[in-house]
Amino acid sequence: MMISGIKKLPFLFVVLLFIFLLFFAGCTEEKNDTGDDFSFRTLDGETKHLSDFYGKVVVLDCMAVNCQPCMYQMFELKKISENYSNNDVSLLSIDVWVSNGETASMLQDMIDAFKNQANLTVDWTFGLDDAQGTIENIYASEGVPTLYIYDKKGNIYYSHVGYESYTDLEIKIDEALIKN
Repeated sequence: MMISGIKKLPFLFVVLLFIFLLFFAGCTEEKNDTGDDFSFRTLDGETKHLSDFYGKVVVLDCMAVNCQPCMYQMFELKKISENYSNNDVSLLSIDVWVSNGETASMLQDMIDAFKNQANLTVDWTFGLDDAQGTIENIYASEGVPTLYIYDKKGNIYYSHVGYESYTDLEIKIDEALIKN
């Protein structure tokens, strides 16, 4: 009789753990699903806003020049630019380490190196955070690369910290395109 009681103990523990998790799952803080309409400076010196891209799905790449995973992420973003129409999806790569001394010329040098590495074209928008690191503080405080996918209305549909494969991004972009 004692043996059967011992066998029931792990099952009882799992059931109690499941009930506990169900009860307390609502106590976590949810991330705001609406993207703040931030501004950034393009390499041409033009000021752009996230809202300039509403009506399209936006992939925001919070990146840095001195970040090797960010360079690898650019190869995945290149696949997005090749496989989606600019009428449907906009790519934004924002250097968020400006507050750490990164400059427009450093960003341009990185883009040029990327282009020369495999004779590639880069046909999406690159920009710089402000000197206070406003975008970094809101969107990339956990590290770079950090990716956000916004739906056509400017709501955050998906976010991911770290490198993300094209295959995974494609699934989320397709979902966001269908959503609206």
